Amino acid sequence: MAIRAPSIEFAVGAAEAMSLERLAGWTLTAVSDRIWLTEEDGARDVWLLPGQRHIIAGGGRVVVEPWPMHGGATSHAATIRLRPPTGSCWRQWRLPGLRPGSQAVACA
Repeated sequence: MAIRAPSIEFAVGAAEAMSLERLAGWTLTAVSDRIWLTEEDGARDVWLLPGQRHIIAGGGRVVVEPWPMHGGATSHAATIRLRPPTGSCWRQWRLPGLRPGSQAVACA
């Protein structure tokens, strides 16, 4: 039997950026394309290739956008997966903005 952790996937267009907040401890995965992200509290940039993950350290804003190939523009959206910290899940998801509910509960 496979047990799947809750997650959400979304696409960020070639010329777009997505701003996320309050996701400390969450895992962000580049699913379909290369992505670039910046953490507000960490003041550092992270570049991910498809399949690579990054655990968000701070509780501030995280900006995510596609990372274009060698000087060229990205021609399609990048798919990104967010997964909550192990051992927790969220009571509700608030969309748009991909902001999860404010109360975490233990997963059974």
